[in-house]
Amino acid sequence: MVFLYSQTKHSLIPQADSEENLVLAQETKEFRNQFFPLLHNKITEMSAAYSESDDSEIVYRDIRRQLDKIPEVQAAHQRRRILQDRLWKRVAIDLKSDRARLIKEWESSQNINQGNVELNSDFDYPRHQLKADIHRMPGGYLQDDNNSDFWTGATYDHGVFLYGMGWFGGLNDELGHTLINNVLLKYYPELTPQKILDMGCSVGHSTLPYVSKYPNAEVWGIDLGASLLRYASARAKALNKKVYFAQQNAEKTKFADNSFDLVVSHILLHEIPCGARKKVFAESFRLLKKGGIMIHLESQLFLSPPNMVARYFRDTEVWVNSEPYLGSSKLEDFEKYSLSAGFDLADFQIYRVPAYYAQQRGEKKAGWMALCATKR
Repeated sequence: MVFLYSQTKHSLIPQADSEENLVLAQETKEFRNQFFPLLHNKITEMSAAYSESDDSEIVYRDIRRQLDKIPEVQAAHQRRRILQDRLWKRVAIDLKSDRARLIKEWESSQNINQGNVELNSDFDYPRHQLKADIHRMPGGYLQDDNNSDFWTGATYDHGVFLYGMGWFGGLNDELGHTLINNVLLKYYPELTPQKILDMGCSVGHSTLPYVSKYPNAEVWGIDLGASLLRYASARAKALNKKVYFAQQNAEKTKFADNSFDLVVSHILLHEIPCGARKKVFAESFRLLKKGGIMIHLESQLFLSPPNMVARYFRDTEVWVNSEPYLGSSKLEDFEKYSLSAGFDLADFQIYRVPAYYAQQRGEKKAGWMALCATKR
């Protein structure tokens, strides 16, 4: 099986199933099945030259320099870039083939009075998000051509599914369910939030599960990209979920102090530099009511790679896949960010949890990290 789950064909997703997408996914899967053993074998061979008493950081840097010079590894990096670029081309083809219907669906959504989207034509984008097209996505996450542009959002929605080969579920919503079921319900079962904020929500993949779990709560999602948010709002309506979306910077929002019971994010932190991460923690504290909870969910691969193979993959994603900020904070830095924000040391916790759908399939690996704190 190439795709773990079938894509849920809500009205804003291209409806046709392309054979070319399956071919590309199979090629990508086969490449990954060869790439990681290649790294493992090379690193194992090189590691034999070092002793356990050698400084691990120096050893890693030395081995990385050697790996970078190996033609076979260089060719693999080039293959990674090619496959990623082919993915975005496939997404563009799928959207173009269904363009007329998608435009009609988006226009129809504008007549549905459910939730809201607040945009700012004079929005001041943080410079750190203008330096690269993240994930090599053409035009980047912030591309916005006009007041009816939802194509960046459509590209992201369809692209995430193809990139992950369905591992985030049919609606790409696994991370929201992971945070709710494996963090909130397990470690904060007493919390019944009335107002929830999802920072860096993109198109609302992880936002919508909160509407389902907490139907009486007012759920907000914020992001930098206007096109992402136009699409997010239309997508939420198509899925009959009431969400309020707003174009705001998670480092400094326009919400009043003590506005939310729960502030969350899902794979936001690895997309921003360490200075911005610190500001996000401070803003989370400011926005929380007394007794409110902050939870930022991230991949262990990005924050604390478990071995040298994983770390090398993460570090090369910086330039191979245009992920400039992956390694900009050490795991221990987040406790410092929490204390600086105003949280008490005793109230900051890091929980390692399995992904929700993976857990349903019987997998037990705790590959996700929840950075949590309670405001006293």
